[in-house]
Amino acid sequence: MRRIAVWFCLLNKRLFKKWSFLMILCAVPLLVAGMRLAARQESGIVTVALCRTDPSDELAAKIVDGLLQDRNVLRYVVCETPEEARALVERFQADAAWIFPENLAVRLGESAARKRVKPVVTVVEREDSVPLAFSREILTSALYPFFSYAVYEDYVRDDLGLWADEEELSEAYERTHAEGSLFQIVYFDGRAVEKESYLLAPVRGILALWLVLCGFAASLYYMQDEQRGTFSWMPIKHRLWLAFGFHGVVLTDAAAALLIACKLSGVFTVWYKEVMNGVLFTGCVLVFCNLVRLLCGTPERLGSCIPILLMGMAAVCPVFISVNRFQPLQYLLPPFYYLKATHSTYHVYLMAAYILVGAGLCVLVSGWKNALHK
Repeated sequence: MRRIAVWFCLLNKRLFKKWSFLMILCAVPLLVAGMRLAARQESGIVTVALCRTDPSDELAAKIVDGLLQDRNVLRYVVCETPEEARALVERFQADAAWIFPENLAVRLGESAARKRVKPVVTVVEREDSVPLAFSREILTSALYPFFSYAVYEDYVRDDLGLWADEEELSEAYERTHAEGSLFQIVYFDGRAVEKESYLLAPVRGILALWLVLCGFAASLYYMQDEQRGTFSWMPIKHRLWLAFGFHGVVLTDAAAALLIACKLSGVFTVWYKEVMNGVLFTGCVLVFCNLVRLLCGTPERLGSCIPILLMGMAAVCPVFISVNRFQPLQYLLPPFYYLKATHSTYHVYLMAAYILVGAGLCVLVSGWKNALHK
């Protein structure tokens, strides 16, 4: 154990003299700091210009204030006149403009009296798209509570013919109003989904890809040392285990940085679960990178494969979006298990199985290549 500890320290000392390794490690705090800074700034998948035709309209002011207080997905710009809002759309400074008319309450009441939904807000867009369709759903949800009350009021006064003052109608309506959300979104482990900035959502996936990059960097370092004869003292048949140890040193430092980055970025869950998943994910990356190294054979081939593999993982694994049609390919890639294991115990066991299967394949490929060299 003492010899292993000394070997670990010496390899670490040697690694920290490599500028490339230091640059890879420094990428983590810069990445996390940049994403947290971006999450604090005004941002959104769609920029919407808001305009009240009548600044004194209380209902329009209430709706606009409610939209401005909830800036999780959309970014809002307040305009003084409809012409200014339209101009922002024309100059590509806004994706859409929502122009609230005069007497918005009267317009909603007229629509409720006709028993049909009539347009009450003017929406200006250059073209239609999925994000803009989503933004219109947000506008509808902002208008619906007031439209619903107008339908209720019209039904009580005109259809039922009941007389009641505004205060009595409002109290009766509020008694049937459900507080809070009707749905609760939870993960497989029962943990509730917390509300967070959409910019921080892919942080864990990006960090997972970064750890795979560290594993590939370890493979390149090992192959370069092997070509220089650094490991000539070790019999060829035992070099696979030396490679595992070499990768383990690099990935241990990287995994510690990953856990710290998760904590600083706010995506950290429970410490014992994070540590266990981090250790298993490190093992998955270790066997995956060694298997790719053995199959490539030379640093040049491995270097050309690294960008392709990383881009493939970003597209196939649920880093930014989850696409089920890629599921057969996902089971070949370590980040898939790590991202799923955060809220699924089943994938924790799959990571352990992945390590065993991957190590077995490494042994078979290494033995086959050693037999060819003989």
